[in-house]
Amino acid sequence: MHPLVKAAASVAVLTALGSLDRGPAPRPAPIAAPAVARGVDGLPALCGPGTLPEGPVCVRIPGDDVPAAAPVLPVVNDVGRAGTAGERVPRRPDRPDDAALYRYPVGAFERAPRVVSPFDGAPGGHGVEIATTPGEKVALVALEGQEGPAEVVFAGDSEGALAVATLHAVREGGEVRRYLLIHRGLERFEQSVAEGAKIAAGATLGHAPVVNGGRLITINLEARQVRSGAALGTMDEKRLADAAVSVPIDLRNVLPRR
Repeated sequence: MHPLVKAAASVAVLTALGSLDRGPAPRPAPIAAPAVARGVDGLPALCGPGTLPEGPVCVRIPGDDVPAAAPVLPVVNDVGRAGTAGERVPRRPDRPDDAALYRYPVGAFERAPRVVSPFDGAPGGHGVEIATTPGEKVALVALEGQEGPAEVVFAGDSEGALAVATLHAVREGGEVRRYLLIHRGLERFEQSVAEGAKIAAGATLGHAPVVNGGRLITINLEARQVRSGAALGTMDEKRLADAAVSVPIDLRNVLPRR
């Protein structure tokens, strides 16, 4: 055999024997997916659609999908259906505090009368005292937001003097509520005033006393909100103050502004 051929055959035999000693070739190591990059305190640093990274957090980009602010509803008086004699609806924050900014059943059109007692009297109280001139005419006022004429629901004696209670329908916050306006301390009624009568704003209800034993002459004015669903029935002095029927309310919530 030629020496070169003999050498090549020897190399081939040695190579084959070496491959048997090494065994099968190792499998390639699996390639792991890269971990999601994370920010401070383990929060993801990568942000989704519609957001931008700001430090360790994602901030939503303002756009059309931002919900609109809730509409501001009008403030209304609401006493519900039941309660106690101690309830009283205070002045609403949207109503002025100054008594001179309202119109009353007495006083000149261009000048408000003097209110001589606090509006926020004792719970279950009887309104406010308003100074009058001797024998001054007491006229009906239409309440803020009133619809239609008022109705006389009581005309008689109350606490030793004459009183007239009128019922007013007032639209507030999309619904109609009922209010009683009670005029106490009158000396005489107008002839047209009788229970069931419909009275327009400005009509005369009666007159203040001519004398008061040397003391300041006043009338008392009270507003009460009729409870939702309450039936007035036949009104008398006791029922006018019945907490199951109505609740006293700060006059400034319903009186018309000047």
